[in-house]
Amino acid sequence: MSTIPRVFHNDPCDSALAFASELGLHLSGDDNVVSCEWHSSFPDSSGTVMVRTASHATRDALLERSGVSEELYRWNVSIDDGPFREEVRRPNLERSEQVYIATAPNGHQLRISYDEHAESGLLLTVRAIQV
Repeated sequence: MSTIPRVFHNDPCDSALAFASELGLHLSGDDNVVSCEWHSSFPDSSGTVMVRTASHATRDALLERSGVSEELYRWNVSIDDGPFREEVRRPNLERSEQVYIATAPNGHQLRISYDEHAESGLLLTVRAIQV
């Protein structure tokens, strides 16, 4: 009797899309998945999904459906021991890569980005990060 080992090759899209969807990614029929990567590690796994949208309108709709918002940095500043005021930095205004983020209550993060100079901003990088 001989045993033949089986090698299972899971499609990385199975894991990456499932996790990104769990974090809020909502694709429509106008969105095409180009490729996927899944990095399984302890304690933080992550998946990357490349999505091509049909137009700027479908891209904006995907961002809205997925519940992500513009990446912002906020901090409080006091000048000459005066009252504190909030300062906000919007990195999207300073670079061609536009980044949108949603953080789940457990700390996991959905990050969707695109570059206006690459494929007219219609190719999105979706990262689902488990922390």
